[in-house]
Amino acid sequence: MAVWEVAFFAALNCLPVIIGSCANFLVIVSSLLFMSVRDIEGTSLFLVSLSVADFLVCAVYQPLLVIRFNQLDQARSVVLITSLIGNSLLTASMNSLLAVTFDRFVAIYLPFKYITWMNKKNVALLISISWLVAFVAGIATLSEIFGVKVISQLYTTIIIMAIPVLYGVIYKEARKQARRVVNQYMQATKNVPRQQHQTDRVTRGVGMVLITTLLCWLPILIVFPFAYATLQNDGEILKAMLWCLTPACISSCINPFIYFYKFAKFRRNVRKVFQETQRYIAGSSPVNTKRSNDRVNPMTQAGNYTETARRYAWLVDQGTAEVNSQELTLEAVSQ
Repeated sequence: MAVWEVAFFAALNCLPVIIGSCANFLVIVSSLLFMSVRDIEGTSLFLVSLSVADFLVCAVYQPLLVIRFNQLDQARSVVLITSLIGNSLLTASMNSLLAVTFDRFVAIYLPFKYITWMNKKNVALLISISWLVAFVAGIATLSEIFGVKVISQLYTTIIIMAIPVLYGVIYKEARKQARRVVNQYMQATKNVPRQQHQTDRVTRGVGMVLITTLLCWLPILIVFPFAYATLQNDGEILKAMLWCLTPACISSCINPFIYFYKFAKFRRNVRKVFQETQRYIAGSSPVNTKRSNDRVNPMTQAGNYTETARRYAWLVDQGTAEVNSQELTLEAVSQ
């Protein structure tokens, strides 16, 4: 194997490892610290689940991918562990994309049932099922039974092919609803409803995540089957597979920047993380991290109310004392 090929592959993967790990970790921390009550249900939690999968892909699987490329003759146990981790994490990432797409489908086609369906319990259940299915699919790829391995790979392929079709239907319906609502409101009030703007913006942001992810997965779907059919050497086939897996892993590095660009709440949360970090480094006491959307923590607010009540009581006592002293003075003068 040529030295330049090893160096180029390592550089192409190590940069996303550093940037993607830090960016996804920042998204996860900022979302967990400053997530409001409204964000506990729906799209935000699915995107956090996707960020967790992307963080593990960048921080765990991509370094193993570089080691695998440099050592093609690894022990079978190491190869199986690497394959298990990679297949599970990549499938978890695709399952999270499918969950986000389903969330947008319900929001667009069944808006009146969205709050009922996408509550905290159902969202947690969907996330748990997506990760469980991902680990089962990862284990299935290691099976010696040909049918089980084919079913696992077919499952991932179906998801990759179904997501763009489903999102195309969602986006078409979203644009149709947006035009209808805009026309109605422009005729009545000359204003566009804010909720419609927000739904449309979230749908476009999710669409950008899906498009970039699917573009990064095209090499493993198109290039690798061609290479597998034409190459004869097993080592060359393995290298071709590792090269095709690299763009799929790089997509995990791109997603956090799309969140920051398209979603105002992620930008706001990241800014809060940097502000709190600066305050901590400067030595000042950090602001309460339980605030959400500039709302004060109820315990802090209750303490403020208690202190205000004490001050009012003290002023009342002082006023009563002054009135009593004035009455005594007037009585003494009259006598």
